[in-house]
Amino acid sequence: MKSIRLVEFGSSLQWEEKQDPEPKDSEVLLEVISCGVCHSDLHLRDGYYKIGGEEKLFVKDRGVKLPLTPGHEVVGRVLKIGSKVKSVSVGETKLVYPWIGCGSCEECGSGNPQLCSAPKSLGIYQDGGYSDRILVPDEKWLLDIYDLSPEYACSYACAGLTAYGALKKALPLKKTDSLVIIGAGGLGMFASQLVPLLTEAKVIFLDLEESRLKKLKDLGFYTVTSSHPDPAAEVKKISGPLGVSVVIDFVNNSATSSLGFSLLKKNGTLIGVGLFGGELKIPTPILSLRSLTVRGSYTGSPGELKELLKLVSEKKIRPVPVQIRNLREADSALNDLSSGKVLGRLVLSGK
Repeated sequence: MKSIRLVEFGSSLQWEEKQDPEPKDSEVLLEVISCGVCHSDLHLRDGYYKIGGEEKLFVKDRGVKLPLTPGHEVVGRVLKIGSKVKSVSVGETKLVYPWIGCGSCEECGSGNPQLCSAPKSLGIYQDGGYSDRILVPDEKWLLDIYDLSPEYACSYACAGLTAYGALKKALPLKKTDSLVIIGAGGLGMFASQLVPLLTEAKVIFLDLEESRLKKLKDLGFYTVTSSHPDPAAEVKKISGPLGVSVVIDFVNNSATSSLGFSLLKKNGTLIGVGLFGGELKIPTPILSLRSLTVRGSYTGSPGELKELLKLVSEKKIRPVPVQIRNLREADSALNDLSSGKVLGRLVLSGK
């Protein structure tokens, strides 16, 4: 078993080799084919999230313990199964649902383990997919990828699911409504795939990178450059002066969340998704007088991931651009992601 491990917060990942784990009971051992590189892996390596001003939320205070193998967007081939496994066979290729919960709380009982108060997520609280092997605690966390290629399917476990979960919270929208999506990186690209299948509302993307916006404009979306002297005015030229019905903020820092809030029309909703850090100051009378909603969205449920995989397979959606790196390049891949220049997704392969 060859893995890239986080041994110390704020330091480079380290290579490790050890004996393969043996699956017991309902456990399943997979050979990792593809593992997506996610922005939350950056926060994990850094050891903290920025939460406004100089304040930080340290991941160790949330129960993350080292050493740890990161990686939560995993497609693998079943190598071995535990004695109680019934629905999975050796040789099958599966996507891993990584947002595992305690199994006994209210959220887990309602089918939302991603919101568990005592999470056991793979790649965060348990060893994940920056490896050539991953031990999955139960067969129920493995999903079919239909006819999808592993390098594309893996990122649906987080980036795709996060985009889908946020879009579902924005619905229903009428054809006359406007939806603003802030951020055209990995999450934004997944949203651009999915949003035409979910609504006929007018969709406007905002981003700093002109190359990203050009691609989205070529796909038929409205776009506004975030660096414009008055991006809110540019958005309202498209949406109309009353504002937009929903803003989904895939960046979610102080500047973007404030901009998103300012764009809302009466009874509008701001959905914060990204973990880039910051704070949102809200004039409380405005919240009431305009009947506004501010809410968060964190990944999605196993049921939503099943819906998403079926939708993507049936509709033959054009894949998000993917760059494949060798497992040994995990650290440099995180550095490239941190630079903000990556178009689409980075995926690690042990091959």
